Amino acid sequence: MLTVKAEDVYPILTTISGHTYKQVKVMKVAPAEIRIMHADGFATIALSDLPPFVRNKYGVADPAAEAAQAQQRKMGNAQAAMIQRQEREAVQMMEMTGLPLEVVKQAIITRDWCLANPSGGMVNGGMVPADSRNQMLAQATEILNTRRPMPVVEAAPPPAPMPGTVAGAPPVAGSPAPAVAVPGFVPGVIQVLSARYSLPNEQARNVKNRFVKLVPSGTIYAPVSIQVTDQLSDAALDQGNYTTASGVGVTVTNGNVTAGAAAMVIQEQNRNTLTVDYMYNGRRYRKQAVEGSYMVLP
Repeated sequence: MLTVKAEDVYPILTTISGHTYKQVKVMKVAPAEIRIMHADGFATIALSDLPPFVRNKYGVADPAAEAAQAQQRKMGNAQAAMIQRQEREAVQMMEMTGLPLEVVKQAIITRDWCLANPSGGMVNGGMVPADSRNQMLAQATEILNTRRPMPVVEAAPPPAPMPGTVAGAPPVAGSPAPAVAVPGFVPGVIQVLSARYSLPNEQARNVKNRFVKLVPSGTIYAPVSIQVTDQLSDAALDQGNYTTASGVGVTVTNGNVTAGAAAMVIQEQNRNTLTVDYMYNGRRYRKQAVEGSYMVLP
């Protein structure tokens, strides 16, 4: 490691490869590279990429050392990415298995090592033969395949028909379907953050208060279906959903003789879109559903 001097500051530093850094201060010097702080953050520059008048201050470029350093950094980045992925997976598997986080995380680490070493290998300074590796993989897989016991929830009886409706008719606007336990479904609580309802390219209406009343409170054990209709918004009920296009000419003929022309009126339905942001088991989601369809949560 070489010494960094106070004068190792550059207003502008342009590398041979064409990268330009402003307000550069050299923070660390190594045999193969320098580490700098600049106006937009930090960067590492190989000695061979420095202009000659700068490189001469820090030594002679060594391509082999630079390649080794780059490979080491690449391996470090891959290791960090793998650890982050394992931690995310461990949190998800903890919810599904009901087991402690550390138990699930160790099972994931063991599984990944076994999959990367089908013939066995070195672990913590000791040799793991292939048969022991197979046992480790089986144990890790068994832990990760564990599932939290699902509570038994009886299906609620269908609601009595509302006045003016017929039994067996489609559900009233916004009526949530009865929830029953679904194997493999991760129970949780739906927390609605926002709900907006509008025609395309129009100002969205806030319908959170009405939408929240349609979402079951407390823990759910199965997906919830909510019908999307104009009952979510008084403005949508008042304005109607039809647009009219007129002036389309239609020629009326009688054989080969033109008898006249008529104007045809076309009506087409524009459907509102419901957009909902919500939290479920610590994660944020956004879903959209058009009028006349069902939004299924989570």
